[in-house]
Amino acid sequence: MKKIITLVSVFVFGVSALSAQNYSSSVGLRLGTSIGASYKTYMSTERAFEGILDLDIFEDNVMKLNLTGIYQFVFDTDITGLNFYAGPGLSAGVYLGDENGVLLAINGMAGVEYKIKNSPVSLSLDWNPKVQIITNAGFKPSNFGLTVRYSIR
Repeated sequence: MKKIITLVSVFVFGVSALSAQNYSSSVGLRLGTSIGASYKTYMSTERAFEGILDLDIFEDNVMKLNLTGIYQFVFDTDITGLNFYAGPGLSAGVYLGDENGVLLAINGMAGVEYKIKNSPVSLSLDWNPKVQIITNAGFKPSNFGLTVRYSIR
């Protein structure tokens, strides 16, 4: 019985924490130094996870398909709908076209997000630097993006 009460309490607490957000999950389009799709979900009012699948076609003679996962710490502001976020992550991908190989990187992300009032749309602008450790190793600072997301829950 204690386990059931504990599970119900955790569920109720989790739902109430998520409802404090402007949304709990969203999908969208990410444009910037690459083009891709983004999925973001809040685990609590202060923690989120973002997954990005993108195609980097803007480097000279190089095309890459990347999958990135970022754990975000969310910092609320006094402005309704506006928050800042930052956190670590990992990315893996493959080179397409003339250059072959796989890539693996350790990522960071810092950005700002605004959820438009009375709308399912949110906008975020972020910087996603990485340290690539497999294939073409080194620090890659120039990864910026503007993401437009639509709330799905």
